[in-house]
Amino acid sequence: MNVKAILVDIDNTLLDFNASAKKAMSDAYAEFGIPRPADFFETFKRINDELWLKIEAGELTRAGLHEVRWKLIFDELKIDFDGRKFEKKFLSNLFDCAVPVEGAAEIMRYLSAKYPVYTASNAFYEQQLNRLAISGLAPFIKENFVSEKIGHSKPSARFFDECFKSIPYAPKDTVMIGDSLSADIEGGKNYGLVTCWYNPAGMRIAAPKADYIIYKLSDLKNIL
Repeated sequence: MNVKAILVDIDNTLLDFNASAKKAMSDAYAEFGIPRPADFFETFKRINDELWLKIEAGELTRAGLHEVRWKLIFDELKIDFDGRKFEKKFLSNLFDCAVPVEGAAEIMRYLSAKYPVYTASNAFYEQQLNRLAISGLAPFIKENFVSEKIGHSKPSARFFDECFKSIPYAPKDTVMIGDSLSADIEGGKNYGLVTCWYNPAGMRIAAPKADYIIYKLSDLKNIL
């Protein structure tokens, strides 16, 4: 493997999106005085994951996500509150919330000393830049590729087309690291990248598509 560049996902790979989102929404519940159901986060995660899969498939826009996300969540939780108003507060809170995944700073320091490191994220551009800055990871990154700014989402080849307008190496010499089998691994594999699945939960699947599987970020030192 002749690695010349690294592409790495942000949410739930470098930054713990679940922890950040849980704090952002907990604060919003408190600010609006809304009672918080026991299953509030599990309901959010399931519906949010379903909506982002629709975005990946081109069936939903990011603007559409803002319109429907908390309406769907509140309908299921039987909470009578304006979903769009809550969405605005949730995003505002999330903008300034960044919890690094364990070992993220150490591995980014290690990787950036050996290769140019780029991020590849299906998310909102200014939000991701701010969260990377807060987390202290920004100095290790050469450039950030974010779907909102690019106009396409992983796993679309058009997303990676835009990345490789700036990355001066071939996809076969670039490693895509991420937690999503669809966006990161399938998308990267289809584009000809070397793929590395970050699988901290130790999920077992019948036929892993990734070239490599890691269970903690420090495992990358055994590969790269």
